[in-house]
Amino acid sequence: MAHSKKVNLKLSLIAAVVLLPVWRVYAHLPLSVHLQQPQIGEPVVSHDHTDTTLYSGCGDQIVPAFQEAYEQKVVDLVNSTRADNNLPPLKHVPELSQAARYQAADMVQDNYLHHDTYDRISGQLKFVCDWFDRVGSFYGDEPYYWLSLAENIAGGQATPAQVMSDWMGSGDHRANIISTNYWEIGVGYYTGGGDYSHYWVQDFGLREGLYPLIINRDTTTTDSRTVSLYIYGDWEEMRLRNDDGPWSHWQPFQNEFTWSLGQGIGTHTVTAELQDGQYTVSSIDDIYLTVDDGTTVIGNLPDALHFIYSIPDQVLGPASWSVTPLNITDQNPLAWSLTTQGQWFSVTPSQGTTPDSFIIQPDKFDTKHPNTYIGKFTLVVDYPPGVEGSPHTTVVTLKVVDQEVFQLFIPLILGE
Repeated sequence: MAHSKKVNLKLSLIAAVVLLPVWRVYAHLPLSVHLQQPQIGEPVVSHDHTDTTLYSGCGDQIVPAFQEAYEQKVVDLVNSTRADNNLPPLKHVPELSQAARYQAADMVQDNYLHHDTYDRISGQLKFVCDWFDRVGSFYGDEPYYWLSLAENIAGGQATPAQVMSDWMGSGDHRANIISTNYWEIGVGYYTGGGDYSHYWVQDFGLREGLYPLIINRDTTTTDSRTVSLYIYGDWEEMRLRNDDGPWSHWQPFQNEFTWSLGQGIGTHTVTAELQDGQYTVSSIDDIYLTVDDGTTVIGNLPDALHFIYSIPDQVLGPASWSVTPLNITDQNPLAWSLTTQGQWFSVTPSQGTTPDSFIIQPDKFDTKHPNTYIGKFTLVVDYPPGVEGSPHTTVVTLKVVDQEVFQLFIPLILGE
């Protein structure tokens, strides 16, 4: 069975007036109620006459995961399907999984297959609440009210692959899986009773004010520090950081891009701050890095740069130097910033991302008297942390000489 429901609550509309970026993202959602009710399997008749119930009521109870790996596999299959359809991934969130697990466990316990929640009393099913009330009891608390919900259920399929195949074979269930109206997903699986033995629930949702960040289409582990990021929304700028490291500089917003995690085996967290005018929100995700696949190295940085100025010629040679820091390990961008020591030269820009270049140019020195000026600049990789070769200091020297300077050109001959 598949259900979808789309509403905008009054409180959501009030908040949307205040937070314009939120309303701009959600404005495409209809205000009308729309329900779909396809069904996988016929309603079941219980042969269990026990009055003992572990889960009773309209949610609000946390059901432990029965087979968490099965639930994650369904999420992986959903996001793989969405990738095949050029759609962004869904974020696996505990609130929707708790709603889905409750329904899966309740259907096993009370032996029924339906979106709405029932209790079995003296052998008879008694309606308790609509499915969206049950999902709402777990999902969308203040201030993150839910704006759109959908649900798929199924019974009898023994594996994640089998249940996904059945859902994708049904037009309405498939529509929920590949819909652009939802940004988050939860999955519940339970077995051990009921006429179908295996019970599955998928819940889909969208909440006001939340803009999920998703690493590697929401897989749980990675064997590479190079990962893909997807961030929902439409923003002017963003900045990111790994774990508790320093923030990157603000940069133009992108929905999808590659990123390099911090070093070391274990759980790594990526945090994004998203900005549009005066409105800023944060989003976060983590993933477990299974191997330490080496150190990122920044290179193509000189140890020293030299200038000479001829007083008789009134010529500076060279007029400037251009330096292009490079990630010499892989293609991941490295965000860098510069500090200088010395008032007689400038370095612009003072921050960038590989392979951006910067220019060093003497601009405040005495052009009438011989002298030697010595300064330096230091480049630091702001993110990701732990990059080898950072910080790197370059010594800058300018000699002002009271003599002519001759330029000598030497031909270069390249042989095979």
